Amino acid sequence: MVNQTLQIVKTRFLFPHHWRKGAIILIFLGIILAIVLICFYKQFTAWQTERSNSGLLDLEGIVESAVLLLLICGLLLFAFTKEEVEDEHLVQLRLDSLQWAVYSNYGLVIISILILNGSDLITVLGANVFTPLVIFILRFRWVVYQSNSLLEK
Repeated sequence: MVNQTLQIVKTRFLFPHHWRKGAIILIFLGIILAIVLICFYKQFTAWQTERSNSGLLDLEGIVESAVLLLLICGLLLFAFTKEEVEDEHLVQLRLDSLQWAVYSNYGLVIISILILNGSDLITVLGANVFTPLVIFILRFRWVVYQSNSLLEK
């Protein structure tokens, strides 16, 4: 009974495992939309400046917001979905990876502040939305892979 209670408390804020497929779809949609935006940026801005006097919506801003929302939601879901078998070892690996991601992210922020200034710094800090999630996912997946490799030997 105590072990079940501890297990529920440790994983109650994680999403169900089957949501991971949806997270991957959101990430791919965000990446594809970002590539489309980058490839057609000049045509987008030319079309937008022609239409700017007509009072239409800012299509480029809507697409940029959609890319950010898709990527953030996809990365959050992917990072914080349960594994098929969620045990205490994986909970500890998850915590260690999260701490590692926060430390390394703020290390990158400090380095960016020391090196960059002005609009470059704002751009880097804007990209900082994704950095902790990406670092966490990469670190956690790597540690789980290493742990599984050791178990197989």
